[in-house]
Amino acid sequence: MPDDLKGVAGPVLVILLEPHAEAEARLALLRAMHPGARLVLLTEPEHAARLASHVDEVWDEGVARGPSRFLALIRRMSWMNFAHVHDLDGSFLTHILSFCVWPKPKWHTFRS
Repeated sequence: MPDDLKGVAGPVLVILLEPHAEAEARLALLRAMHPGARLVLLTEPEHAARLASHVDEVWDEGVARGPSRFLALIRRMSWMNFAHVHDLDGSFLTHILSFCVWPKPKWHTFRS
């Protein structure tokens, strides 16, 4: 396990907007990497029920459509003060989010 993932002091956000076949396995791996941390999943509403058992909290608003929804998502992410963000989508939108959230969590991008 990388040293920067040991002893996480705050919640961990997992961004998984379009889950793939290995989504559950990756969530289980992240749970093992961050024992004791609160895992929050940002996904689309149609995937929330299937993935909810692997995390502590689900944000099912998915992709923020429109400027006010995008700003609300940035504010919500900033207020949660995440220690780590695991971006399992690697999309352009989630890349933009990485520059907008303050204070800056450690951002890990994984692409399938």
